Amino acid sequence: MNGHDKNMLWQVHRSQSTSMVLFLGVILFIFVDLVNTTVPCSTMNCNKNLHKGVKLAKLMNRTSAELVKTYQANQGDFAEQFCKTSMDNVPTSTLSGQTPPERVLSIYTHLKEFLPHLMKVQEQQNDLQPPSSPLLRQLTEIKDHVSHLSHKVNCIFQTLQPNIPVPEPPVWPTRIPPAQNVFQQKVYGCVVLTRLSEFLSKTADELRLLKNRMCKKKRTQKMSNY
Repeated sequence: MNGHDKNMLWQVHRSQSTSMVLFLGVILFIFVDLVNTTVPCSTMNCNKNLHKGVKLAKLMNRTSAELVKTYQANQGDFAEQFCKTSMDNVPTSTLSGQTPPERVLSIYTHLKEFLPHLMKVQEQQNDLQPPSSPLLRQLTEIKDHVSHLSHKVNCIFQTLQPNIPVPEPPVWPTRIPPAQNVFQQKVYGCVVLTRLSEFLSKTADELRLLKNRMCKKKRTQKMSNY
């Protein structure tokens, strides 16, 4: 390989590295903006609340899907079908409720219910994975993002029902499994992450529909006042 070819390869590698850094920087910036919980709900209008909620749910849906793949790859001799195992103690991915406030409340309750399970999975994987494992970092990130999304959904519920406080689910549900062997831990973790990913997909769709419906309605009302 002559000097010209080496220089071309180096430039291509540099360009790819720069693009990756820029991409990661943009993703980080988006997440920082979306997970900002310091802004009071009352200062954000309908469009702002729902828009940020939809974007955060969509980003989390993508990252949770990648997390499931990473999780499965780190479990050794592990079959993908184990992730579909029936477990009554793990939150479902199904939303409930007929009215928009009821469905938003269902999203909020589910997010709160998933949190202790994510903490349990993280605790188990800390014992099973080396400290440098990317899986541990991804588990920490998804746990934090679930907490941030629940804050956004809380704000959305307050927009829909400003005079009704959001009922809080138990801090630590009794459905957390007792001591498990290593294989049971692997299956449990994959079930939790798979259902969370499915739930986030439905959440993103639900919030997008709500945004289109509610914010369009508010715009129509404003126009009719002129």
